[in-house]
Amino acid sequence: MTRFRTLAALVAVSAVALPASAATALAPVSAGAAVPVCSPGDLHVGKGHLEGAAGSRFQTVRVTNTSAEDCSTTGLTRYRFRSAHGPIGYKSTRNPGAGSGGRVVIEAGHTARSVLSWVDPGPTVPSQCRAGDAVAFRMTINDVDAYFRLPLAVNVCTTRKYRPHGTRLSVR
Repeated sequence: MTRFRTLAALVAVSAVALPASAATALAPVSAGAAVPVCSPGDLHVGKGHLEGAAGSRFQTVRVTNTSAEDCSTTGLTRYRFRSAHGPIGYKSTRNPGAGSGGRVVIEAGHTARSVLSWVDPGPTVPSQCRAGDAVAFRMTINDVDAYFRLPLAVNVCTTRKYRPHGTRLSVR
């Protein structure tokens, strides 16, 4: 019982000691309903780390709110690779859990992240992959009326079976 009381007291003290920014981050996602939708001019989209493991590649995509006000989005992303001549392959699958999770609020000056992933053509069966050279990818955010094109020179599969996947935006 003493351990429980000590833990409860520690939780109560740490909750009181949280800085305002941390308290905001812990606010319910539904609070974003009153926050205006992000406009394309509010957002700067850039690449983070490119990683690979076990035949897959992972590109972190950073979405920074450059405005002076908080903005919100559904956070649902779609990706598509581009060759020098236009789109190649299929669009990414819809985000897992689409329609759940509420709105994503990106505070002024803060960044949300998504991860684009795809299968590296090297270890795949060539007829199931149909490899192609991408020079860029295009990202769309469901309720932001724009697309964002970022350079990325990689070899990708172009079939439905191996189309890219993207995660919903999240803030840390």
